[in-house]
Amino acid sequence: MNMQFQLELVDWLLIAAALIGLYSILLLPLKDSQEWKSRGISVGCLFGIPLAIFLRTTRGLNLLDYLARPKSFWRLVASAGIPLVVISMAYFLMLVLAMTYFMIEEPPMPSSYNAPRNILLIPGLNEYIPFVWGWIALFVTMVVHEFAHGILSRVEGVRVKSMGIVAVLIAPIAAFVEPDDADLFGSKDQPAIVNKSARIRILSAGVISNFIVAAVAMALFFGPVIAAITPLDRLIVVDVQDGSAADRAGFEKGMVLLDVNGNNDSNLDQFYSHLAGSTNRMNVFFNNKEEVLSLSGMPARGIMVASTFKGSSAEAAGLPSRSLITEIDGKEIVNLDGFRNIMNTTRPGQTIAIATGQGNTYQILLTSKTAAGKEDTGGFIGIGISGNAVLSGGALFQEVPSRQFLQTLRNIPGMGITGFHLMLSLPFSGIPGFTQKGFPGFSGWLTAVFEPSGWAEPLGSKLFWLANLLLWIGWINLYAGLFNCLPAVPLDGGHIFRDLVQSGFEKIVQPKEAERFTRTTVAILTWIVLTSLLITLVAPFTNWMTI
Repeated sequence: MNMQFQLELVDWLLIAAALIGLYSILLLPLKDSQEWKSRGISVGCLFGIPLAIFLRTTRGLNLLDYLARPKSFWRLVASAGIPLVVISMAYFLMLVLAMTYFMIEEPPMPSSYNAPRNILLIPGLNEYIPFVWGWIALFVTMVVHEFAHGILSRVEGVRVKSMGIVAVLIAPIAAFVEPDDADLFGSKDQPAIVNKSARIRILSAGVISNFIVAAVAMALFFGPVIAAITPLDRLIVVDVQDGSAADRAGFEKGMVLLDVNGNNDSNLDQFYSHLAGSTNRMNVFFNNKEEVLSLSGMPARGIMVASTFKGSSAEAAGLPSRSLITEIDGKEIVNLDGFRNIMNTTRPGQTIAIATGQGNTYQILLTSKTAAGKEDTGGFIGIGISGNAVLSGGALFQEVPSRQFLQTLRNIPGMGITGFHLMLSLPFSGIPGFTQKGFPGFSGWLTAVFEPSGWAEPLGSKLFWLANLLLWIGWINLYAGLFNCLPAVPLDGGHIFRDLVQSGFEKIVQPKEAERFTRTTVAILTWIVLTSLLITLVAPFTNWMTI
């Protein structure tokens, strides 16, 4: 599979290279066109290759002057936020370096988590970020960030030449406000018109504004919005056997069961009792719509195997994950309590026969729980258990843990740094134990297992729109702010770091020496950051090597 993944990657890279080449050829006529430049349209190049289109305008500059009028207020906000920027710079740099170290120490297997397309936070390209909510949030992030730079530039008297957007193909990938570089950084002919403190405020303004927007959005999301969401007791399809009656009938993993044979079942016991031996009529919710499917087959109930431990007796016997254990040595297993009661009567070295709802029987030689780091009572199979389940026609049904899911989500703000890390990884890791492939927000099957309550009840399903909007605006603003804090030029953090370092050097050496030391320090750190990001991209494809 690793080799297949790498071949697919090569194919996609060749296709991408061909498309970029064609796109660059189409941009060549615009590259040196004075006529288009006079209209505010220019082409950006990377290593001489035209890649991006810059759309500039001077309209709206008066708005910046108007917004910058309370100068004391903006200076106070920016000055108060600088310590947060510095802390975030150190924090995110340590996070990037730690991630790089672990990837060098033990390169991960290629997966969707570390695929190159998912490293970039571009909605539509990144499969974990929803297209609509992602682009809305990204637009808000870019506008807030760049307007903050523009406002602080005018507060400090730096001229803003233009503002606009950067587009690749037809997709806007960035917004920008263009301060006069000579005013901000100085030139060979004249020094900058602002001192280092003012320049740091200007450069920090974008990140600070992103953090403020993220804080407000997340406070609303984890506060009144989550509080107005109530869980519903539903059943969900967690697995469908290939070629089974359920597979032929159109059942798919992730379908939420609304009713069976006209009964609104909220738990497995009710569901099992209402299943007929012949054909069952099931109303399900999937892909944001309801549909009625028919399912035939005798039902079975038991506990579902989530995984088998590496090197365990279960793995040696070939017991697969997603199996439904229905009997042990001929004794029926109805639920998790029954399974535990039987296993507590077993002993290490004993061989037991495990029968599954899929019609297979496995002979398992039990081992000691002590060897697995557990207390020494009963034998040890070596499986992870997902809980109670019912199998019908090849489809596995379980109760949706919607209450636990919502409670875990509500607990995140009170979990300190652990909660902060969980929130950062939320779109990718989801809620551990509940969502298998990230948390895109309240969409898809999640909208069928929750409902608005309290103040949000009149909103109906629009509450989920509000929740998703706040979640993604908060998350993308937070991530963009942290990324821009990295001390690597041309990011904001790189310029801020340069001024801070130079100020420190100037206290111990002459200004010229301080400038030389600063250039060297910034160059080294920029190289470290860029190399770390590159290692993040390539490490999954070197996991076969011994480091």
